[in-house]
Amino acid sequence: MQRSDAAWLCTLLGLSFGALLSITCGPPPPPGGDCRYDPHCNPAGGPGGVGAYCSHDSECGSGHCCEKDECDGGMCTYDCKKDKDCPSDMLCEHGECFWACDHDGDCAPGQSCGHDDRVCEW
Repeated sequence: MQRSDAAWLCTLLGLSFGALLSITCGPPPPPGGDCRYDPHCNPAGGPGGVGAYCSHDSECGSGHCCEKDECDGGMCTYDCKKDKDCPSDMLCEHGECFWACDHDGDCAPGQSCGHDDRVCEW
C-alpha cells in the first residue's frame, strides 16, 4: 500500500467513526427539553422536560405535572382540551398532552401505545 492510499484509508475510517458517534451518542436533551424516551433525563434541580417524572407543577419546564395514572403518577406535560392545544408531536387524551405514537416502539420503556395506537401511556 502506498503512503497516499494509507492516508486516504485513515481519513475514510476517521470520518466513518465520527459519523457513527454522532448518530449513537448525540447530545442529551437540554433541561426543560424533550424527555420522550427517558423520564429521568433532567439533572437534579433543573426543570423537567416534557415526559420527565415529576411530583409538582414547579418541577416542570412546562409548568404542568400530570399526576394521573396514565402519567405514571407524575409526568411533565401540558393540559389540553383538543389535539391542537398540544405541541405538534403530541395529542390530547384525558385532558393531558401525550406523545403521539403508531406502536410501542415510539414510546419510552415501560409505556405502551394505547387508545387505538394513538398516544404513549404508562
